[in-house]
Amino acid sequence: MFDKRFYILAGNYGSGKTELSLNFALTLAKKGNTALCDMDIVNPYFRSSESAAMLDAHGIRLIKPPFANTAVDVPALSAEVFAAFGCAYAVFDAGGDPVGASALGGLKRYFEDNRADTVFYYIVNARRPFQGNVDDAYEMLLQIERNSRVKVDALVNNTNLAAETTADDLAYGGEAVSRLSQKTGIPVAFASGTPETLAGYKALGYGGPTFPIQIFTRPEWL
Repeated sequence: MFDKRFYILAGNYGSGKTELSLNFALTLAKKGNTALCDMDIVNPYFRSSESAAMLDAHGIRLIKPPFANTAVDVPALSAEVFAAFGCAYAVFDAGGDPVGASALGGLKRYFEDNRADTVFYYIVNARRPFQGNVDDAYEMLLQIERNSRVKVDALVNNTNLAAETTADDLAYGGEAVSRLSQKTGIPVAFASGTPETLAGYKALGYGGPTFPIQIFTRPEWL
């Protein structure tokens, strides 16, 4: 799963792409110097930049929009993002909609130059609106590809209901992502969830690669 240098994670709001981005960065940091690029220039909530202290404690370089975590609402991307390609590994937490994904378009040449070392994951949470329906999820995927100008390589089943998530939710997502894979021809890379959820998922008879995650972005009021 971690045989590349650059990892792009994108999906609709609520897909869990930021949680996965944080966990990816922590895993990669054990292998070498790692950057996490907060590419979300639209959504001010549940973003990688909110975990700056934790990332710094693990030696992970956080690259974020210049006005992230402030009251200033200016959709801009820092030029520092280009430095990520000089790191051993980098994770790009892309915007949660086609507008946010458009920020990736400015890096198209860099991804093309490093295509063999880059993987683009489309994250799906089938328990969120417009993600459980295959046609809606497919349309969102196409819009993200069009705006980012980068093709999705693989799908990820990250179906969850926050603290209420059960193995049945992940299994429901597995069926939805499988249908999306059949429609697009894009393979399913893995299913992700907490260790407890994944254990229940496997007990239901589901196989395939999995990626256990820790939860960092859930606020106390959820």
